[in-house]
Amino acid sequence: MSDPARATQAAAAGPLSRLVAWVKRIPTGWFASILTGLFLAVTAAFGGLAPVAEAAVAPLEVGEAQDGAQLSVAVERAVLFDSFPEAGAYAEEGERVLALLVTVENRWSKPLLSSHGAVEQALRLDGVTADVDGAEPSAIARLDDATFGPWLQPGVPADLVVSWVVPETSIQVGDPVSVVVREATLEIGQGLTSDERWVSPQATASVDLVVAAGGDRGGAE
Repeated sequence: MSDPARATQAAAAGPLSRLVAWVKRIPTGWFASILTGLFLAVTAAFGGLAPVAEAAVAPLEVGEAQDGAQLSVAVERAVLFDSFPEAGAYAEEGERVLALLVTVENRWSKPLLSSHGAVEQALRLDGVTADVDGAEPSAIARLDDATFGPWLQPGVPADLVVSWVVPETSIQVGDPVSVVVREATLEIGQGLTSDERWVSPQATASVDLVVAAGGDRGGAE
């Protein structure tokens, strides 16, 4: 005499066994695609992926310092020159030099190189031209002795001239210009030696200035 309960279990086990066998035949790599598709479908049903929040960019007054873990940066002036070889910026025909006078202090515990390093990452222009906005400075020099690309010692403020070579029609004396101050993040390597470097600079502050006249050569007066 057959057992009705066992017969019911056997009937249910048939489709389940076939499902398990089918799943076992699916290549492992397909599961990621299947799960990704399910995730996106569910996400779309609830309004899509939320945008990543961007760091707030704080407005600064002229001469006000933006203090970060790596640098303290205060933008003092923006000056337009016909050329500025003393600061390492050479303008050709159809170009001029837009120079910023900035006070920078290294807030880290080790010396930092300004050019190809800390200050070059920290400052960007906005509101000039598409080619200039967001571009690295053309030159960085100390204001007092015109040393190009100087080292910044910890805790020692330095007055620097940070310059961009720009099209002569892109900006004029009296025009406004916005300077974006960015902060980098300290990355520490996991190798046998400790490799520390500042990477991934993000805009944290901006300051608006009016461009002053600087003549054809000389320092930011």
